[in-house]
Amino acid sequence: MIVSPSSRRLKIFGGIAIVGLVAIYAHTRPQWNQAPFEYARGYYQSVSNYFGSPVYNNTLYTEGNEEMVDRYYNSSSPCASFPSTDGVLLVMKTGATEAFDRIPTHLLTTLSCLPDFLIFSDMEQQIGPYHIYDALAEFEESAKAHNADFDLYRDQKECPVSQKSCVDAKRDGQKAWNLDKYKFLPMMEQTWKMRPGRDWYIFAEADTYVFWANVIHWLKKESRLNPREKLYLGSRSFIGGTPFAHGGSGYIISGTLLKHLIEYHPGVVKQYNVKGANECCGDLMLAQALDEYESVKIRQAWPMINGEKPSTLPYGPGHWCEPILTMHHMNAEEISSVWQFEQTRKADRILMIKDLYEGLIRPKMQVSRQNWDNLSDDVCYLNPDPQAQQRADSHFRDRQKKEGEMNEAEKVAWKSWENCAKVCESQDGPDEEEWNMQAIFNRENNGPGAASNTEIAEDTSPSDAAAREAWKKSMNEKKRNRSCFQYRWHDEVCCTAKSFKLGAPKTEPDNSDPKAKWVSGWHLKGINEWIDAMGECKNPAWKTPD
Repeated sequence: MIVSPSSRRLKIFGGIAIVGLVAIYAHTRPQWNQAPFEYARGYYQSVSNYFGSPVYNNTLYTEGNEEMVDRYYNSSSPCASFPSTDGVLLVMKTGATEAFDRIPTHLLTTLSCLPDFLIFSDMEQQIGPYHIYDALAEFEESAKAHNADFDLYRDQKECPVSQKSCVDAKRDGQKAWNLDKYKFLPMMEQTWKMRPGRDWYIFAEADTYVFWANVIHWLKKESRLNPREKLYLGSRSFIGGTPFAHGGSGYIISGTLLKHLIEYHPGVVKQYNVKGANECCGDLMLAQALDEYESVKIRQAWPMINGEKPSTLPYGPGHWCEPILTMHHMNAEEISSVWQFEQTRKADRILMIKDLYEGLIRPKMQVSRQNWDNLSDDVCYLNPDPQAQQRADSHFRDRQKKEGEMNEAEKVAWKSWENCAKVCESQDGPDEEEWNMQAIFNRENNGPGAASNTEIAEDTSPSDAAAREAWKKSMNEKKRNRSCFQYRWHDEVCCTAKSFKLGAPKTEPDNSDPKAKWVSGWHLKGINEWIDAMGECKNPAWKTPD
C-alpha cells in the first residue's frame, strides 16, 4: 500500500508531538512535589504511616533528656532485648475490685514478653485470654464462715455487674484491704502446685513494676545467689519487731524454700488461714511462717527492691548508682511510661536509679511549685509558739532542729516559704568565680598598688596551683556531702530534705489564708552541683543481700 505524502507528514508530526509530551512530563513531574497541595500529600502520608507503622513520636522525649531517650518510639519488637526468664516465674497478686484497672496495662507492657506467669486474686476472673485464679478457692469454709473479713469475698460472688461498680456503691475499699492478707499463704501453695520446680519465684502486686533486665542479670550473674539454698529476698520492714519483706515492693523466694515450706509442712497454710483474723498483714504472716517452719528470715535487697516510684524516689546519696529491680505504688499511666522509657532509652547497660532521674524527673524539676508536696521531711523548722507547736503534726515536731544548732536562715525559716527556700541556699559554698575574685581582692589589698607582673606570675606558680586544686577538692567534697536539696512550706512549718524528689500535687486551699498554701521548692544549683561532684557511675552499686 502506497502512503501519501500528507499521511506520512501527519505520522511524523504525531511522533514528534508524543516525544514532546513525554519531554514536558519528564521536566514538570518533579515540580509536582512542590505543588501548593503538597501539605495534603504529606498529611495523607503521615496518617497512613501512623496506622501502618509501629514508629511514633516518643512522648517522653523533651528538653533535658535528649541524651537519655530516642526521639522516636519503635514498638515493632518490644521483646527484642528482653532477657531469658528460664527458671524464673512471676506471680502477681491483685484483687477483684481493681484487676480490670491495673492488670491490662501490665499485659500490654511488663508481662507481654514473659512466656509464663500466674495472676492470683480473691475471685476467679478472665481478662481476654488471661486467667486470674482465686487464691482463696480452697480456703476452709469453717475459717470463712464467721469472719467479717470475708464479707467482701461473699458479696463479690453475688454482684450482678462489674466488681468496681458494686464496691464503689458500697464504698468497701477497706474491706478489700482486710481480705488481701489471707491470699499470701494460699497463693504460695497454689503456685507450687501449678508451677513447681522453678529456680526463683518473684511475687509482686498489681501496682509493682519489675525491671526484668536488671532482675535477671542480678539473679543469674551478679548476685551469686544459689536457688538451691533457702532464700527469701526483699525490702525489709518491721511490725512489732518482726522483720518481713514488704509485699508491695515485691519479694523473691528460691524454689528450694518454696518447696520445703509447702511439701514438708502441709499444715502451715491452714494454720495461718486461721491466724489471719488476728494479724494485720499477709506479708508479715508469710515472714512468720518462713521463720517458724524453715528458720529463714528476710535478706535485705533494698534499695534495689524498692517501695517508691520515679516521682517519690529519694534521689541522692544511697539512691543514685544503685540498680533498680522493682518499684511500688505505680498506677497504669506510670507503668506504661516507665516501660516506654525502658524501650526507648539510648544506653545499653544496667539501669540505675540515676537514670530514672535523668530521663523522667530532671526535665520536670523547677525552682518552685505552688499547691505541691515534694515530700520534704528530714529536718523541720516550726513556729516556736506553743499553740503552733501543738497544732503541728508530731512527725514534724520530732524532726525539729535544736535552736542552738540553727544558723540565722534556719531560725526564721518557718515564717514564709521565701524564708524556707533560703535554708538550702545557706549551705552553698563559693564557686570558682568567687575564688578568682577573692584572689584578686587579696592581691590588691596586700600590695601597695595594682597587681604587678610579678604578682601575676605568683598567681600561676606551682604553689598557687596546688592551693587552687586543694580548694577545688575541698569544695567538691562539700558538694558531695550536701544535706539540703529541697524544701516544703505549709502552715508555718518548713521542712527540708537530704535527697531530692518530685512529689505530687496538693489540693488548692479553699480559703485565702497564706499559711494554708502548700509551696515546694528545689535548690537546683545544689542538686546540679551534687550530681557534677558525684561524676559518672563507673560501675553499678549492686546490693549484697544481708
